[in-house]
Amino acid sequence: MNKKNINIFVEPRELIKKINDDVDFNYKILDATFYLPNSGLDAEKEFNEEHIKNAVFFDINKIAASDNNLPHMIPSKNEFSSMMQNLGINKDDVIIFYDNSPFLSSSRGWFLFRYFGHNDILILKGGLKNWKNCNGTVSNKKLHPKKGNYEALIERKELVVNLDQMISHSKNNSKLILDARSEKRYLGEAKEPRPGLSSGHIPNSKSLPASDLISSNGFLKPLEELNQYFLDKNVNKKDDIIATCGSGVSACVISIALYCLGNKHVPIYDGSWIEWASSGQEIRKKAK
Repeated sequence: MNKKNINIFVEPRELIKKINDDVDFNYKILDATFYLPNSGLDAEKEFNEEHIKNAVFFDINKIAASDNNLPHMIPSKNEFSSMMQNLGINKDDVIIFYDNSPFLSSSRGWFLFRYFGHNDILILKGGLKNWKNCNGTVSNKKLHPKKGNYEALIERKELVVNLDQMISHSKNNSKLILDARSEKRYLGEAKEPRPGLSSGHIPNSKSLPASDLISSNGFLKPLEELNQYFLDKNVNKKDDIIATCGSGVSACVISIALYCLGNKHVPIYDGSWIEWASSGQEIRKKAK
């Protein structure tokens, strides 16, 4: 498979063939489906009802720092290592993510493994729906994996921006801040999915909804389309960019899109809007 991860996405038929033909292929399939809190959907319940055979559930809500009240904050090396060992992950595994989310939540899993120095990471193109369309095997049996030997190698802290850094970049307009939430949330015209959280956006940020980067069939759009989209948005893909969103998940879609276009160093603001809006920072509305 793809050792250098130049091509992040794998076609279902290619993966099925690889699994069937290569007895030495060490891989783990992880379901990273995630839904917004107000969606009424339950990703883990869906997984228990139907998932790719031999997959385990990568719970974005739980694979997070235990010492932080904000959702989805990146855990420590030791925490992440322990969590992945409990999912049966080994250090030599090729990690294959898929999801059934409307906004490619697999990108969060890709981002976390990359942050901790694991390079053999693929995303199943089109997720569960495309897998089933290609006659991939599904199951409702829960796997009880043997504990793995995975260890996080490094923490690529240059891929994450904290609140103090974000305040500085916003105030000085020193980086291009791209907000992956819907434009209505960015403009303060729609309520946030988490009760009591103010709506609006970070000063000097720009709206760039993650949904615009994903096709109707759940694929990341082709490179030509992505390139044209960023041009139309007056975003130079080589700029110093920070991706933000509601809670650090869909920001990873911006990061992965730009990675595919050649900018492999786009960090995310992990605290994202929840941290910004709940910590008394300046909030802008309306103006794009």
